[in-house]
Amino acid sequence: MGGEWDEFALQNAAQHALANHVLSTSLLAHIAGDDTRRLTARLIETVLQTKRPVRVQYRCDSPSMARSYQLTIQPMKDERALMVHDLKDAWHFSPPLNIWHYDPNAADCKCSFCGDIRFGGAPDWTSCDDIGDRHPTHVVYEVCTRCQDTVAEAVRQVLAEDALTPELDSEGVPAPGQARDQRE
Repeated sequence: MGGEWDEFALQNAAQHALANHVLSTSLLAHIAGDDTRRLTARLIETVLQTKRPVRVQYRCDSPSMARSYQLTIQPMKDERALMVHDLKDAWHFSPPLNIWHYDPNAADCKCSFCGDIRFGGAPDWTSCDDIGDRHPTHVVYEVCTRCQDTVAEAVRQVLAEDALTPELDSEGVPAPGQARDQRE
């Protein structure tokens, strides 16, 4: 690790997030914002419970560049999960945004999934693509309603797929009382 990870951390004045500081530590300890931590934990729990992957789109911007990713969390052995972040698109902000910092007492909120901003506790979120140099320098991380709904839907889909799959015994035969195929 390092390379692009460290480069991105340094672009965001996050020296505490360099690879050597985060490796072999709890993922949830490095997530700012209770909403973000809770939703990330829910995604991981769903994967571990169902043994099925879950996918969610998110943004991870630096002041000079917007980045769109697809997060795939997939099950692994020993009750572990692998998080894969696939870059889907990237573009430059022109002009660059102000550098922002997490501040649990900040008046302005930034959505951890889409990057939108809610100014001063207002009820509505503003697209981060539309604010330019109005981007706040101190933010608290939350998750907007739209992104909460997106995460909830991703979880619902995985749970629904899991409910349709019969449990198999050690020989791959459906457990008693479960149909092998609805057409039989």
